[in-house]
Amino acid sequence: MLTSLPIDNIKADFLRALKSHFTLILSAEPGAGKSTKLPLWLLEDDSYIQGKIYLLQPRRVAVKNIANYLAAQIGESVGQRVGLRLRNESKVSKNTRLEVITEGVLVQIMQADPELANTSLIIFDEFHERSLQADLAFGLARDIQQGLRDDLRLLLMSATLANDELQQALPDAFSLKTSGRSFPVTVEYQPIKNIRGWRDHTSTIIKKTILSHQGSILVFLPSSADIRYLATALENIVNAELVVCPLYGDLSLAEQQQAIQPCKENVRKIVLATNIAETSLTIEGINIVIDSGFEKVAIYDENTLTNKLVQRNIAKSSATQRMGRAGRLSAGH
Repeated sequence: MLTSLPIDNIKADFLRALKSHFTLILSAEPGAGKSTKLPLWLLEDDSYIQGKIYLLQPRRVAVKNIANYLAAQIGESVGQRVGLRLRNESKVSKNTRLEVITEGVLVQIMQADPELANTSLIIFDEFHERSLQADLAFGLARDIQQGLRDDLRLLLMSATLANDELQQALPDAFSLKTSGRSFPVTVEYQPIKNIRGWRDHTSTIIKKTILSHQGSILVFLPSSADIRYLATALENIVNAELVVCPLYGDLSLAEQQQAIQPCKENVRKIVLATNIAETSLTIEGINIVIDSGFEKVAIYDENTLTNKLVQRNIAKSSATQRMGRAGRLSAGH
């Protein structure tokens, strides 16, 4: 099982609150263990929650990896007590009590079963990551709770929640807060003169960092196309002691695991990732983060009546999350 984590300090308070409240807000700093420890409490003792539990994650890669991690902690494979459900993939059985899913899948579940008859708890993890699907999923779940199922429990979790605003919007909610487990992170800014050359500038920064720092590097990039470009630009420095690992949603689970799992002894890695690595996942061995400061988001175009991907600067909250990736396991840069 997992070793002690900061979230263990509020275990008794949380379980008491779960007995007496139906809407809970949990603010837990990065590294607290909210995604990897709290769900296991509910599987250990079914006296708190008897029905189905849904754990929502904003990204498919987080769904797969958290489901695999939780199942491994109780000595099972995914599909037993811990399952997962994605748009084109499902690993559940009659024994499954906890399903890790995306917000879009929850919307489909609620459309098929408007009362969520056998569901007891929905956990909205990384609730600060607003999206159309996430807002719709929460709005529908709240409507079911208020109109059809007053026994349905909702738990909102994040490291960067606006607690005061949420408390005003959800006056019946009970709030809990816990510290995280993080190490000091040194921050350095290396600006670019011509923004059009940001890819080559990033490549240069990566190469300089490899020479000046020890440890593995996580690089945040806007898209898979940028990842492929940087991977090609770094081919000339790859050797037996330095590997480049892409990490984005369309990769297979095996390819994603290669980026997440620890390296072999005396091997360093450069993980080139989109914002799927911003939350929920702890990438082993990382103590350096290089942040491009960009992300790609789908924006609705009224002229073409379609969504289009637009590159933009990330929010301050995202920059804080990305920085925190460098301090999850040791002091970072």
